[in-house]
Amino acid sequence: MKIFKTTTLAVALGVVAAFQTAQASLISTDPGTLASLTGQNGGSISIGDKTFSGFYYSATGNLGGFDASQIMVTATIDDAGVYFLNWTGLIQTTSSGDLLLQYVVTASAGMISMIDQSYTGGGILRIDETVATGSFGGPVAAQSHLTGTFNSEFTGPNLYVNPAQTTLYVTKDIALATSDTVDLSSISRVSQSFHQTAVPEPSTVVAGALLLLPFGVSTLRILRKNKAS
Repeated sequence: MKIFKTTTLAVALGVVAAFQTAQASLISTDPGTLASLTGQNGGSISIGDKTFSGFYYSATGNLGGFDASQIMVTATIDDAGVYFLNWTGLIQTTSSGDLLLQYVVTASAGMISMIDQSYTGGGILRIDETVATGSFGGPVAAQSHLTGTFNSEFTGPNLYVNPAQTTLYVTKDIALATSDTVDLSSISRVSQSFHQTAVPEPSTVVAGALLLLPFGVSTLRILRKNKAS
């Protein structure tokens, strides 16, 4: 009986390891640009169970050499299976400026329960983010506010979505400013990660049930034995 249980456990661990390996093999999408993903001819980015679409931007004020065709947009999955959406490129001002970013994220294998945010840059920044359901400007599921003077790498508040959703409409408003002591404010990377409650596929449920079946049979035998005694 011990040998049988050990073999069953080894099979289960093998299934988990194979699933983790499959996740790790998904690294990154081919990069697009903010310009090419926006507007009537805009596209979408799909990776794993995530689809990012509905891209939009609005740049106002003095953002120096801002060029949407030079802002690269990629979606990635890390070794832990966490999804990221990334913007990289030059966003800066020597006075003041504002960049509004919007996109839609849809998950096909679960419900998104949290979005976090991180940045590379520095200076005087104010970043407001709103996560809505149904449409941009729809019911607010989560929101955050981040303001201050930053250097290098920094993160913003996590956005907890309750109840979790399969589709979310995200608006991020980045305001940059300067002062007598700060003559340049800039961001070179904006990144969001997505965390969700998984909904197992039917095949996964069946596989799990088959793995647990021997233990269920063993339990039933023990109960019958105890009842007989």
